[in-house]
Amino acid sequence: MSLLRIEQVSHRYGKRRVLSRQAERTVLQDVSLTLEAGTCLGLLGKSGAGKSTLGRILLGLERPKAGRVLFEGRDIYGTHPKDYRQDIQVVFQDSFAAVNPKLTAGQIIAEPLTNFTRLSPEALEQRLITLIEQVGLTGADLAKYPSAFSGGQLQRVCIARAIATHPKLIVLDEAVSSLDMVNKAMILKLLRELKETYDLAYLFITHDVQAVQALSDQFMILEQGQIVGHYPTPQAFDQATDPYVSSIKDAMLATHPRKRTIRK
Repeated sequence: MSLLRIEQVSHRYGKRRVLSRQAERTVLQDVSLTLEAGTCLGLLGKSGAGKSTLGRILLGLERPKAGRVLFEGRDIYGTHPKDYRQDIQVVFQDSFAAVNPKLTAGQIIAEPLTNFTRLSPEALEQRLITLIEQVGLTGADLAKYPSAFSGGQLQRVCIARAIATHPKLIVLDEAVSSLDMVNKAMILKLLRELKETYDLAYLFITHDVQAVQALSDQFMILEQGQIVGHYPTPQAFDQATDPYVSSIKDAMLATHPRKRTIRK
């Protein structure tokens, strides 16, 4: 049984009104995908393709108009959120917007632990130290507030929060897109290490070809709300020449500025 199955999910915004000029806007149309435990599926697409909407549906934040989201064989919209929330976590693009600025890093990381576990104060403190050290920070950082961290450091705090409950799946919603090249490489390396350590599955939602190639085992392309390409291996994606892959690769900047060209 697959860890995650999305079956013919469709979604739209707006309402059908006879006298209104505002028509419904379809953002997802018959989207299906499968994700196995311990693997990373890279979901690529340009801005407005419907990637983040699919992520919200998967997280149980937005019910689709049609289709099913099955986690370990159970429809998440037919069960109580407590039955899957511990096993599905998320890391968003904007780390500063994803945390409460009035909480310390320790309090931020502890949120899912206090929600889903019954640790003693001593055990909780030790767990927090272990988690923050696993993401490359120190125990002393637990007492700091978000404003004391750089974007890359705070994203590490968010990752520590995401792995706190030993989830089976983490949705990475443009999780490295706002970082500079150095921090991006470091966070991707950290995510690879955590994937192996915890046997995690990732749904990596991004428009960044280089980032998705560094982490993913298989690839899908979402275009105008529909899956238009599925590449089961990194080699298949690297060798793909269809228009959708080519357009995404063409939009990618070269790593070094000297190798970049200006299109007329």
